[in-house]
Amino acid sequence: MTRRILARGCLGAVLLLALASRAAAGTFTITPLRVDFAGAARTAALTVRNDEASAVVVQADALAWSQASGQDDLTPSRDLLVSPAVFTLAPGGSQLVRVALRREPDAVRELAYRLSLQEVPQAASPDFNGLQVALRLSVPVFVAPRVPAEPRLAWSASRGTSGAVTLVAHNDGAAHARLQGFVLESTDGTVVQQPALAYVLAGATRRWTFEHAVALVEAKPGADLAAVGPLRLEGTSESGPFTAELTPTTE
Repeated sequence: MTRRILARGCLGAVLLLALASRAAAGTFTITPLRVDFAGAARTAALTVRNDEASAVVVQADALAWSQASGQDDLTPSRDLLVSPAVFTLAPGGSQLVRVALRREPDAVRELAYRLSLQEVPQAASPDFNGLQVALRLSVPVFVAPRVPAEPRLAWSASRGTSGAVTLVAHNDGAAHARLQGFVLESTDGTVVQQPALAYVLAGATRRWTFEHAVALVEAKPGADLAAVGPLRLEGTSESGPFTAELTPTTE
């Protein structure tokens, strides 16, 4: 089943690349794709490169990242200093963006932020008839606590009266969990799949709701994920593969 996750994940990536190639937007790339502050480190740097034949104006914003609602919540934060905050990338050019931590790490729990880099739309030429799309990329930023910390996930599931199944991951650990994809399967062979990368932050809860008529990836004729009992969860994470046997509760 792990192979099935990887295969579908690759297919999804190919489809995303195909869609991106048709987007009427500027293009820039960022390296590295993640920032980690640990120990005495208080500064980091990223390289933003313009792959277009025209100049791109980019705005960088620091955002506090939480999951109090079971989904990602982002709010402006002054804990990170980003320089430069607005810059112009020449065609084929690059810009070094520095990020500085302005607060002390938490004593026992990892802190989470996101660095958002968004294209600032420029005035279109008079003969332009298409739709302008501003590219936005988001890079996770983690600040390790003063003591070693690990994620600790607990899984549960529930079914609603509408036929939807909600999968819940609660991270009782002091560091984030990075999920690379999972498959949820019922005893009759009904399968739903979540191939996208997802984070469950320290002390936070993440929820996924699967509508039986929409989210079925593979199913026997007439099968219904919400109509059966036990569910098996299998996936991969940054820490390795994981499995869980779940008995859904009724909402």
